Amino acid sequence: MKSREGKYPPPDDLARLIRHWMTIWPNAQITSERMKQLYPYILRKWREGWTLAQIAQTACSCNDGQNIAPSPAALKVVPTRRLSLSPTGAVPGQTFGSDEIRDAGSVSRLKLQAEIAELKAKSIGTEIEILYRRMRGATESVRAKLEEQRQRLVSQLDQQKKQAEAATARLAELESTGRLSAVGRKPKAKKEPVQKAEPATPKPARQKRPAKAANPAPATPVQAPSPPPAASMNAVEDTIAKLYEDD
Repeated sequence: MKSREGKYPPPDDLARLIRHWMTIWPNAQITSERMKQLYPYILRKWREGWTLAQIAQTACSCNDGQNIAPSPAALKVVPTRRLSLSPTGAVPGQTFGSDEIRDAGSVSRLKLQAEIAELKAKSIGTEIEILYRRMRGATESVRAKLEEQRQRLVSQLDQQKKQAEAATARLAELESTGRLSAVGRKPKAKKEPVQKAEPATPKPARQKRPAKAANPAPATPVQAPSPPPAASMNAVEDTIAKLYEDD
């Protein structure tokens, strides 16, 4: 494949191939030195267009010199889910062994769950053993109280053992099929639908108060018309005299 000439497969895909072989042959020594010997073949096939998943399944055997049979690696499907990661900082073209690859998150979580449950079970078992020894020389009343404690611890011990077994079984399922069934998963809490708050009733618009009238200026008092000047007596007599001049 021309598009792959001069290139190298991704390190995480190489880790996936190694994990597949580890699953099939758990006792095989897939060391870094061994991978250096196998890498030229892997690289050639990859540059021809093969995927590393296909390369992982191409091993065949002819032990008797007559019958060619596919090896277990060819019969087992490579999980599509990524279960392994390459070493931190690995670059294309770098080889590494099975002791250097890292677990993917789904695998490491299940391993951690099993380990924690086993440690808790071991701790509870120690507490039960201590109670047994205290009960040997205890009085009846004290022994009864210790027995109640022992029964509670036994119940807790059984619970932790079941959790460890469940995690181990789920890990085996994941490595075998690349999938996890819903069995054993903690049910997700259903989220209550968030009720939207009803829009608040709009407050009535505040009415503007009428502007206060300005204080009117004090009215100027209207002055009464001044009476006409009083006519002199001589003017009156002259006026009357004129009335009789025609006669």
